[in-house]
Parts: sequence; structure tokens; C-alpha cells
Amino acid sequence: MNPVVMNRQCHTVQRARSAFAERGPGLWTRMRRSFFLIAALCWATAASAVEVGGAVIPDTAHLSAEGPELVLNGAGERRIMLFKIYAIGLYLPARRNTMSEVLALKGPKRLLLVIQRSELSGKQIHDYLISRIGDGTQQDEMAAMKARMDELDSIINAERSIKRGGTIALDYIPEQGTVIRVNGVAKGAPIPGDDFYHALLKIWLGERAKSATLREALLGRGTS
Repeated sequence: MNPVVMNRQCHTVQRARSAFAERGPGLWTRMRRSFFLIAALCWATAASAVEVGGAVIPDTAHLSAEGPELVLNGAGERRIMLFKIYAIGLYLPARRNTMSEVLALKGPKRLLLVIQRSELSGKQIHDYLISRIGDGTQQDEMAAMKARMDELDSIINAERSIKRGGTIALDYIPEQGTVIRVNGVAKGAPIPGDDFYHALLKIWLGERAKSATLREALLGRGTS
């Protein structure tokens, strides 16, 4: 820093301290404590989330008030050509680095999508999300899940559009199934079966995932 500027700043601080001293010996101390408290809170807020392409992804999640804390396993963004579509984070009870380990892990899970385009229609969400289930799931498994896939489709299509910054959470809750939340609000009834949630996970984690880079990021092995 320029020495002249630094000198001026020091004089400014000294004048401020003198002014506070005139108002009471404890005022400057209280102001300093307040400053450090505010700085600590700002640091804690910044440290409690990661930023992916301008979207904020919290580093922990709770699916319910009494549920366990889930940790962010990895995060990345889905792009088509040069266009950002959504940022996504994978939350697990404990970090895992392979798809097989994620599928075998017991307990709740969350996939959180944050929309990055100006808006996405229900049809676009179908094209970017639901239609990709077949990429990582065998045809006989798809046939067994058809009714549940139709249910997911109807929930998504009921949303006329989701604006930039809006969220879609795909939550797995043991003994209930998959809960779809749009902007934090649960939509429809839980869709049963861990096989159904596994099919959702394979959209991003499977060997035929559209983006290998995103898969590596979600598994904590790279960045998208």
C-alpha cells in the first residue's frame, strides 16, 4: 500500500479512537468487539457454502428438523454447449468417491439443483432430467418403474416454469422414498423405492452420464 495512504488511514483510526474515548472509555472496546463479531459472522456465512458458476450451494443440508446433517459430497454445473443450465450438489450422510459406494450408503440423500438459466419450463426440465433416467438404467428396470416415472413427470410438468435461482431438490428419505421439492416446497406424495432414487443418481453418476466432468465433481474427484 502507498505509505502516504497508509499514514492517512492510521491518523483516521487514531482520530476515531479519540472521538470514542471522549464518549466513554468502554465505547471503543465495544465497537471493536462488534466489528470482530460481524467479521466472524460474515466469514462463517461465506464458509458455509460453495459457489458454482454463480449459484450458491450450501455445504450441509437437513431433510427434516429432526433428521441427520448431510454433507456436500461434491458440486458442479451442467452446461449444454456454452449455456449454463443448472448447478447441482450431492448430499450424503458421509462422503463417498464412487457410484457403487454412494448407492450402497444407507440413510437420507439429496440432489439439489439450482437453476442457472433465466427460466426452465416443465418440458425443459423433463428433457434435461427425466428423459436421462434411461441412460443409466436397464430397460427391464425402466419398465418396472414406469408408473413411478410417470408420477415424477406429472410433478415436474405441474410447474409452469422455474426462474433463475430457483431450486429442485430430489430427496431420498428412508421408509418413505423420493420427495420432490421445488423452491423448498414438497410436491406430490413420496415416490417409493430405493431403486427409483438409484435410477435418479445414475443420471449424473452412471457410466453413461452426459458429463463425465460433472460426475467426477459430484463424487468429489474433480471440478466441473
